[in-house]
Amino acid sequence: MRTLLFAALVVLGAATASTAHADRRETSLHAHMIGGLATVADEDASESGSAPLGGLAVRASYATHNSFQYDVSLSLLATGGAAFPSTTFMPPGRPAVTGPYSIASQVTRLDGGVTLRLGVAWIPTVRLAVGGQARRRGGPVVDASAGEVTGEDQLGRGSELSFDLVGTGTIGLDHRINRRLIVGAAAGAGMAVPLGGEAFRTIEVTVHAAWYWYRR
Repeated sequence: MRTLLFAALVVLGAATASTAHADRRETSLHAHMIGGLATVADEDASESGSAPLGGLAVRASYATHNSFQYDVSLSLLATGGAAFPSTTFMPPGRPAVTGPYSIASQVTRLDGGVTLRLGVAWIPTVRLAVGGQARRRGGPVVDASAGEVTGEDQLGRGSELSFDLVGTGTIGLDHRINRRLIVGAAAGAGMAVPLGGEAFRTIEVTVHAAWYWYRR
């Protein structure tokens, strides 16, 4: 009995050591598909508007500890038209235009963070990151009584480019298919600190695949 117990402990210890070593010193590349919801503020509206969000991201990571990996991520995001209540636009030298309107946005986000990993085969994850983003806001599209109206010459407002500081947090679950391949999904949120622009927040759901290799 003692021999069997000792053998079991030896096997368990060897497996644990092998697994831990496999997690440490990992380098990886991740590809993400993103969906979600964006909440956007606008200077001509008293209430925020919301719109569906979609995009792609790539992420590179490196682990120096079994439980943590450090990473940098580049995301390309786009929203549908965020809807705002009726307002009146008064372009210089042209008739006023009144109606509800929408604004679409495109975002390029670069952030760096750390991911807490809580498993080996099935891996709960928690990621926190900070960074910056460039955000292009399209010109308003007004649903006027005579039809859609858009363009700076028609409304006195066109597209705008702004920059934000941004923080994101996600909770996810990964599954290790083999030593090299991991797939997973995560849900999280992002909040921008505008540098002269309007407020921008996101709720994001991602699915991803990652390829891992190990430095010798």
